[in-house]
Amino acid sequence: MHRLVKHRPSPAMVVACVALLVALGGTSVAAVNAIAPNSIGAPQIRANAVSTSELRNGAVTGPKLRRNAVTGAKVLNRSLSAIDFAAGSLPVGPAGPAGPAGPAGPAGTIGAITVRQGSVPVPGGTAQNGIYDTATVSVNCNQGEKAISAGTGWSDDADDREMWTQRLTPIVVNNAVVGFRGTGGNDSGNTSNFIVYVLCYTG
Repeated sequence: MHRLVKHRPSPAMVVACVALLVALGGTSVAAVNAIAPNSIGAPQIRANAVSTSELRNGAVTGPKLRRNAVTGAKVLNRSLSAIDFAAGSLPVGPAGPAGPAGPAGPAGTIGAITVRQGSVPVPGGTAQNGIYDTATVSVNCNQGEKAISAGTGWSDDADDREMWTQRLTPIVVNNAVVGFRGTGGNDSGNTSNFIVYVLCYTG
């Protein structure tokens, strides 16, 4: 019968075993600390399972949040401002009270008014036969002036003369009235000058 001989492990064997244990222990720690992709879900985050101190800044992005997961109850009161909302999404408040009336503006003034006039002879034809001879004349203000009003007349406007103003229209240049154009009709039997008077001003 063979006898078992007891041998003490050599120092080299002890060192090798210790090294093996350290190596296996380090691998175990690394395996515990490693986190597999897509392994952390809502249960791991809920109820303070993962504290905010353990999260890296910017780790939780918009796509990681479930739709409608952030509700008003989870938002700190007065932590949002108007710039955080889309344009037109906030209700409009009631109109405020009217402010005080502003001071009156300066009264408009115009320069001196000058009367410009022009005339055209109009034959009278046969007196009062219902057939009027007509003629037209245009009168413009001078350069830098504007027209404010106009009127007409005849060189011999006796009561028994059949003469009338057929039309009187403004002459407009660049949205400004610079003169007037008039047409007169004569059935008096005598030639008479039809006159257009234009009131011109500066200012």
